[in-house]
This record gives sequence, structure tokens and C-alpha cells, in this order.
Amino acid sequence: MNIIRFNPKINDGQRRQLLFEGNFVVYGKSTALTKLVEYTNSLVRSVFGDEPETAQYRMTVKEFIELASPLKSKFTNSNITKELIKEILNEFQCDPEKTYFDVPRLRIVTSDNFLTSGVGYAYKAHRDTWYSSPEAQLNWWLPVYDLSPENTMSIYPEYWAKTIRNSSADFNYEEWCLIGRVMATSQTETDSRKHPIPLEEVSNIGETRYVLTSGEVMLFSAAHLHATAPNTSGKTRFSIDFRTVNLDDLQEKKSAKNIDNAAIGTTLHDFIGMVNYEKMDMDVISRYLGEFV
Repeated sequence: MNIIRFNPKINDGQRRQLLFEGNFVVYGKSTALTKLVEYTNSLVRSVFGDEPETAQYRMTVKEFIELASPLKSKFTNSNITKELIKEILNEFQCDPEKTYFDVPRLRIVTSDNFLTSGVGYAYKAHRDTWYSSPEAQLNWWLPVYDLSPENTMSIYPEYWAKTIRNSSADFNYEEWCLIGRVMATSQTETDSRKHPIPLEEVSNIGETRYVLTSGEVMLFSAAHLHATAPNTSGKTRFSIDFRTVNLDDLQEKKSAKNIDNAAIGTTLHDFIGMVNYEKMDMDVISRYLGEFV
């Protein structure tokens, strides 16, 4: 059973355990979440104007990509963004000495198949672990603007403990960093990059769509099967996601189970600490990988 907890009064350790068991946690707006959304909104509007959700209808795909690509890069690499993520993690009582996060991403999902590849890639059903994320990873996902059932994310809880044939064995994270990410802006009609995907039909039984309002956040395990829901809302979705791991979980082998992931490499080298944005100790990564290979 996958349980949804709204604004639970639990500590970070209890929350992580809930998520490792396949449950979901949703929090309403908070001071730190609002600050991140307001900052992101200001960046988006500085590029796409006062009505960013409908900007796609006022330009060509090429023009959209030329605006979206540097915007996404600026958001991800900004020190302001990192500081705002740090504020969120502090607000949610994550241990600053043990919590690591990867650089946040701004996702841009256009409506009605305007752009479904490259910088606007519409993700097929996948587990983040298929992209070499660790089973101990937790995902934080929040919309910049209010969502609707037609422009949110699809999650498939039925596959939490059910394997699905997939191409994760062909995914190499080092190769993705060298080639896949670089190719993003050149993917305008179809996406030829080597994404890990299901090799059998995904059942829609139990498909769940969370319709969050601006500034709310959902947490779930990197091992959950999820996808970009087909956007038929008439509005471009702008959302933020970042991921966290806790050193105790890595060292004590606490995580979701790996039931069908065979990806090569690890994203753990990308995670940075809350205190000084230091990289994770290589010994910690090596010991973790040694247990989960």
C-alpha cells in the first residue's frame, strides 16, 4: 500500500523511512518554498514575459529553445538557487552535516506537443534510478504555477514492488554527462538521446496525478515509476525538482529496494553538502556502490 501523508508532523528520519517504503509526502506552502518559487518566477518572467505559461503560442519552437536553454542553465547554476534550496532543507529540519543535494532543475513542459524533446523533453515512464540515481535518493518536486490534471506528473504506484522490463542496462551516466546533456538543445522534433525506457507497455491501473498549487511540494522515492503526463492544458508547465540523500542512509544501507535497475555509474558524485557545498567523500560513494552493485 502506498500512503499519502499531508503536512505530517514527523522528523526527517521518519520522513525518509516513509518514503523508502513507497509512500508520498506533500507539504503546503512555507516561507522557504515561497522564496524559491518567487525567485524562479522572476527568472521565468524576465525571459518569457508576464504570461510565461502561454509564451509558446507567441514564438516558434526554435525561438522557444533559444530562450529556455539558457534559462534552465542559469537556474541550475545560480548560487542564489543553491542558497534557497539550503533554506528549504533547513526549514524541513534536514541535518546540514549529513544531507546532500544535487543541483536543482527547472523543468519546462509545453502544451499540445509544441516541444517534447531536448530542453522540453516529455519523460517516458521511468524510475530515476534508471538514470543512475541511488536507491537512497529522495525527490522533491514543486510547481512554479498552479497545476491541473492535464499538466502535472503521472506516478504509477502499482510498480513500486513490480518489475518492468526496461533499457536501464544500456544507460551509462558518464556517457550521458558527456553526450546526452550536451545534445539537449539540438533535439527539436524527436529526442535521439539514450534515455532508459520501459520495454513493455505500462499499465495505467492506479496511475496517480498530484495537482499541486504554486509553492506546494511533493516528496517521493527515486525508485517510483513516474512520467511526464501528456500536457493538454493549453499552458506550459514550469516546475522545480531537486534530490537529496542522507549520509546515514548511505552508510547504513537504508533505501528503497532495487527491483529492476541495471544502470551504469552513479549520480552521487554530483551531490553537494549543505554546509559548504562540498562534494561527497569518495569512500562513502565507493562503499555504497559496493553494497548495491
